[in-house]
Amino acid sequence: MIPGWVLLLAAGVLLASYLVAEGGLHRRGDRWPVPRTGAAVAAAVAWAVAGLWPVRGAVDDVVVHLLVTMAAPVLLALSAPVSLALRTVPPRLRGLLVRALHLHWSRVVTWLPVATALEVGGLYLYYLVPVPPAVHGLLMVHMVAAGWLFATVLVGPDPVPHRPVLAARAVALLTVFAAHDVLAKLLHARGGGAAAELLFYGGDVVELLTAVALFGRWYRRSRPRPVGRPPRPGAVRDRATR
Repeated sequence: MIPGWVLLLAAGVLLASYLVAEGGLHRRGDRWPVPRTGAAVAAAVAWAVAGLWPVRGAVDDVVVHLLVTMAAPVLLALSAPVSLALRTVPPRLRGLLVRALHLHWSRVVTWLPVATALEVGGLYLYYLVPVPPAVHGLLMVHMVAAGWLFATVLVGPDPVPHRPVLAARAVALLTVFAAHDVLAKLLHARGGGAAAELLFYGGDVVELLTAVALFGRWYRRSRPRPVGRPPRPGAVRDRATR
């Protein structure tokens, strides 16, 4: 389990860094979509609540898991942190970031089967494999990173090498949906009780919201545009960073 103070620190660093970067955009006259800022704030709030949550048993552990490794990574992906960094960091750091996005490892981990396996694998290790308690924190860090990566490939506005078509992303989401439900049922069969039920229904809520984001993104990109309507300020630049 990640210590509460670490989660609070992560929430503060995320929110401060994001708002400072966005403020830099506003000072130079650029715009940044409000929903992305809202997603970043919500991700920070999810980590902060998890950091303050008193863990007294299995149910509390599941609450922290749902907030830290499922809800927050999806919200972070929707906030487009990489796109914001590409528009605000100094040129030298921007060049390093662009080169990192084009490295072979970036293409491997953003390949949908790999991203899906990373998302599911950490979850099963955390709940089914008897690892030392000290390793649980490392597994949670892995699940946060894997969840953010998977959500970025599925629904995030950030640039992804060779983003899969909608049908492939929908199948991947259904796969994770099913794997999560199977895990909850296995835990229930082992006597998980209320904790297993919370994992089942709470995971379904997060994954349904991810599905809404997935198809909402598809609808926004595919709906007909009014003829002759001028693009909003900054739209071309936003599109270039996706």
